[in-house]
Amino acid sequence: MMASDNPRLRYVLLAVSLAMAAVFIYAGIDKLRDPLQFADSIAAFGILPAVFINLLALGLPPFEIACGLLLLGPRTRRVGAIAVVLLSAVFFTALASALLRGLTLDCGCFGAGAPSRPRMWIELALDAVLFASALFVYLRSLADRSVRVAVTEP
Repeated sequence: MMASDNPRLRYVLLAVSLAMAAVFIYAGIDKLRDPLQFADSIAAFGILPAVFINLLALGLPPFEIACGLLLLGPRTRRVGAIAVVLLSAVFFTALASALLRGLTLDCGCFGAGAPSRPRMWIELALDAVLFASALFVYLRSLADRSVRVAVTEP
């Protein structure tokens, strides 16, 4: 029996993909509701030039929703997973940078909230979990694709 034939592993892959899709779709929709607040959250990081803040505040939420939707389809799951790997790495880096610089802010990840260092650490841990989960889905999807290609080639 090949690893990709393991039904438990396929269910785990599906469950992780669905959970990440839910997180990214929810986060994207939540940011779309108040783009001005999200732009303020981005500005608080003090990383981007002002000219890019509104562009990111308007562009990131639809991209997050698209990533979540890509995670739902078996044929698009790998693309969605690699996008989430990259996004999570960027989010982790930005939040870690803010923590290391002593900033206390609301990252705007899941709507507006009171700036809090403990919440920032929780969101940093969530970014690490999302990164690891997306990497698992990507690598597993890549392995499953390789097995399917090997089986179908003469």
